[in-house]
Amino acid sequence: MSVLQNVGIGGWVAAACLVLLALAHSILGEAALLRPLFADPRWSCEGIPRGPAEAVFRGAWHLTSLFWVGLAAALLGAPVSLATAGACLVAAAVVLVKLRGHLSWPLFLLGGLASLEAGGWLPEVVPQTLLGAGGVVATVAAAAHLYWALGGRAGFTRAIPTSGDGKPLFAPGWLACTLVALALGVFAALMLDVADGASAWWARAALAVAAAVLALRAVGDGRYVGFSKASHASAFARADDAVFTPLVVVLAFGALAAFHLGAA
Repeated sequence: MSVLQNVGIGGWVAAACLVLLALAHSILGEAALLRPLFADPRWSCEGIPRGPAEAVFRGAWHLTSLFWVGLAAALLGAPVSLATAGACLVAAAVVLVKLRGHLSWPLFLLGGLASLEAGGWLPEVVPQTLLGAGGVVATVAAAAHLYWALGGRAGFTRAIPTSGDGKPLFAPGWLACTLVALALGVFAALMLDVADGASAWWARAALAVAAAVLALRAVGDGRYVGFSKASHASAFARADDAVFTPLVVVLAFGALAAFHLGAA
């Protein structure tokens, strides 16, 4: 309460203006601009289906309001790191639910967690949970690749990127599947080793390289995989948006959590 009492009338006025602007921006913008625009059958966005395009525009509009509210909270005395983290984490959750195949949610999530860490607000359970999630995902993915290496085919074709005409880009054999499973197992072991805090330099370097590779895989090649892929209509693309790329993000965050825990 003492913090709020020291804000002064100017801070209260500025915060009130920002909150009112945020409410007006979202409510009036939704009623007068977004809904009429999306109701018009002539509206389109070249190369992007209407559903995802509408989600992007609506999200960008309302997330602007959200960050104005976060700025108002900072004006009223909330720590800047905490206000920033709150806005970023809410934004990450909204985008993840509404448009999982968009690159912004991992960046919002990383920004929110980094803001918490910068202000000393990050609970230790968060990196521990991320580390555990990364380990579980790596183990399950390794098991799936071993299953495919041994001849199993459930989910196999859906996990292979396809070209624009729906043809698989490659046909991984038992050796490739085995090597991927081995790499995932090594990745899980490296996370645990680095998180322990007594790892060798080469283990930290290897995990850093793996995290960078995972980040690049999540961003994608601009054509077939990741957030940046050109088409989201094929069976693989839909699975990639819904499952594969988010799981790659989980693995990358698990590696970052290992470094955080190892440095604590």
